[in-house]
Amino acid sequence: MYKVFLVEDEIIVREGIRNSIPWDKTAYTLAGEAPDGEMALSMIQDIKPDILVTDIRMPFLDGLALSRIVKKTLPWIKIIILSGHDEFEYAREAISLGVEEYLLKPVSSQEMLTTLDKIAGRIDEEKEKLHNIENLKAQIRSSADILRDKWLSDFVNGRIPAADAIEKGREYGVDLLARFYIAAVIGIKSPRGKEGQLIPVKKILQSIMSQYPDSIWFAEDEERFVLLIKEFPPEVRSSEGSAEESVYAIAQAFKYEAERNTDCKIMVGIGPGAERIGEVARSYSAALKITKYGMTNGLFQIADSTLLPEGNDLFDPAGLLDINGDMFLTRLRYAGKKDVNAIVQEYTKSLENNFGEIPAYFIFGEIIVAAARIVEDLGGDLRTVAPFSLEKEEVRRLVGSRDIFIETIKALLSAVIEYRDSHAGGRYQSVIVKAREYINRNFAEGDISLYSTASHVGISPNHLSTVFAQETGEHFIDYLTRIRLEKAKQLLKNTAMKSADIAGETGFNDPHYFSYIFKKNVGLSPREYRLDQ
Repeated sequence: MYKVFLVEDEIIVREGIRNSIPWDKTAYTLAGEAPDGEMALSMIQDIKPDILVTDIRMPFLDGLALSRIVKKTLPWIKIIILSGHDEFEYAREAISLGVEEYLLKPVSSQEMLTTLDKIAGRIDEEKEKLHNIENLKAQIRSSADILRDKWLSDFVNGRIPAADAIEKGREYGVDLLARFYIAAVIGIKSPRGKEGQLIPVKKILQSIMSQYPDSIWFAEDEERFVLLIKEFPPEVRSSEGSAEESVYAIAQAFKYEAERNTDCKIMVGIGPGAERIGEVARSYSAALKITKYGMTNGLFQIADSTLLPEGNDLFDPAGLLDINGDMFLTRLRYAGKKDVNAIVQEYTKSLENNFGEIPAYFIFGEIIVAAARIVEDLGGDLRTVAPFSLEKEEVRRLVGSRDIFIETIKALLSAVIEYRDSHAGGRYQSVIVKAREYINRNFAEGDISLYSTASHVGISPNHLSTVFAQETGEHFIDYLTRIRLEKAKQLLKNTAMKSADIAGETGFNDPHYFSYIFKKNVGLSPREYRLDQ
């Protein structure tokens, strides 16, 4: 089955596509839908569809902007653009982004299915090429590639001084200079008898890394790749953005694509940032350790190296609260005290028959991070909420015994849930007040969005979207649109401003779209509304 995701702000069109196609009788499943590109982004990240069908004209984040982001972060997704505007510029930009098809509305169910079949055929062809080892023999490395990879391996392992590395890099066509670096190590485990799948895996990585021309990657051996992601000052930065954003996007895209198209298992370790070229070996060493540990124990899919426990000579476990894992976060946000035993049992089952201090540190770290985020979101400090000390000596004692470890986690989760329940209401009210004030002040700005508002109030966009709807009974986008339309009505009633000027004054970049939204919500066009006053 091929997963399809639909983004369309006109509910009639969206329902028409959803209801006119007998999805259960086709090779496709409608895995999700959204009314605008901004809301769709987080859903697409979770669902990971094969095909994205998106309208081109939408508020907040249009179809072209959405396509640009999706092609960057989830490059395997095939995109169909829908438009009611037969304009060459839109088609030309869509083609330049790598969009598969460009269809004019209205689109019949038969036309949509025909297009989906065409794209599904391309997906199948790509899979066949990836599995055809003979077609990939041209990708076998030349002797020059082997020498380059050997030199890069020596560099990341710290066997070459920084000054020599920079000079030698020029000979190999490798520019090592940057403001900031992050190393990542990809471990690949292929099933016995299917070692030939390593060639298509390399092809997948090659395709993804082609979108990050400033980054460096190489094969350290047959089952391990190394990435060196570089970051530059804002004035010279390319479209790749920050090193941290890039490395997680690459890791996610590669893992998904490799495991979808081969039988290999992928483990990615991500090292800490390095501000100097001489610290790259430290970042690499940490990433390598986390990858080796993960491949052996199967605990992680993509892991930041800050999860490394005490005993590693590179990290201090006092930094446990600074790690970025969120395995437990969603569960804890909505769990009750009655759920604690089930949560603990689920996330410690790997320790049942083989309890060890190192895996206990890993699990404890994940739980601490999730607990700290929930408490901090509510304005608190985990150190004052936890029913035990978070000092190193205490943590070492807690992970030394399975029984103590389990009971400690239960006590911690219960304390966090109790704190959450006693503080959530007041905290959310202040967030909503702050968000509304921000919208009311900035609604006329065309680039105001859920993301900018979430940044202003200090929580994630997904969290703000959920909280806003729960507390107000109104979605963020609906509230912003309502505020803009109320101001537009005032201007239509009390001034002689042209409709196009009013559109600009109220945050609508397109006068035609403003007229459409106004009539859709008010029942009259702007001109009819003015005449009716």
